[in-house]
Amino acid sequence: MKGLFPTSFRILGYALLVLSVFVPMLMYMFGMVQTDSSLILVKLGSKSVIWISLFFIFFAKADDEDEVTSSLRVKAMKFALIVLGIYYLVALAIAAVELNYQRADNSIGIFYMVMNVICFEFLQQKLKIEKRFNRKS
Repeated sequence: MKGLFPTSFRILGYALLVLSVFVPMLMYMFGMVQTDSSLILVKLGSKSVIWISLFFIFFAKADDEDEVTSSLRVKAMKFALIVLGIYYLVALAIAAVELNYQRADNSIGIFYMVMNVICFEFLQQKLKIEKRFNRKS
């Protein structure tokens, strides 16, 4: 699976991710979040921006995009799906023990995309290190 967005979207994604973490805190500190409805809107907006930024990061083309990078993106999605399944089953088990069924329904899609990004970045860095190591041998 090749990257869908240009390489600049990776930087844009990381910038949006940083903003989505700090802007809600600043809004709260300056008294812009005063009611429950405004808190819900800030939370929904923050989650939406996180989701979009993770898509930008994961689907942006790499500097040296080739078939190996495409296969790493697919492999990262497979690993993240396995980790998501394990996480979801553990969350369901904890929710069943605590009799709190809303606990398992918490930001699972964002967790999936975070795992995609982490797995992809790790596999990409691993490939770069392996290429450098093989050239020196």
